[in-house]
Amino acid sequence: MMVPRPRNPALRLRTTWPAPHAVLITARGALDTATAADLGALLSDRLRALPGRLVLDLSEVDFLGVAGVRVLLHAALQAGQNGTELLVDTGTNPLVRRALEVTGADQRLAISSGRPEPAPA
Repeated sequence: MMVPRPRNPALRLRTTWPAPHAVLITARGALDTATAADLGALLSDRLRALPGRLVLDLSEVDFLGVAGVRVLLHAALQAGQNGTELLVDTGTNPLVRRALEVTGADQRLAISSGRPEPAPA
C-alpha cells in the first residue's frame, strides 16, 4: 500500500478548471528544494490529462529557487510533448521574474505578466 507523501506547508497549490480544456494552477509560498517535488507531481498529473492550455500562476510565490525553476522547465518539456500550451504567469512579482531571468528560464518558458484568458473550448 502506498501512502501519499504529505505536502510541505511552505507551498500551497490550488487547481481550477476555468474552461473545459484549460487548467489553472495557483502557487503561493516558497518554491524551493523542499517544495519543488510537490509542484512537479501536480504539474505532471495535470499534464497527463492533456489540457489544451495549462496556466501556472506564480504571482504569489515569495521565493523561487533553482529546484523550482527545474520543475518549470521539465513541465514545459512535458507540455510540449503533449501538445499543451504552458503559460507561466508571474503577475507583477519581481522575485519570480528575476529568478527566471537569472537562470535563463525566461528564454525557454512562455511567460505572461497577467493571467491570460482560458483557452477556447
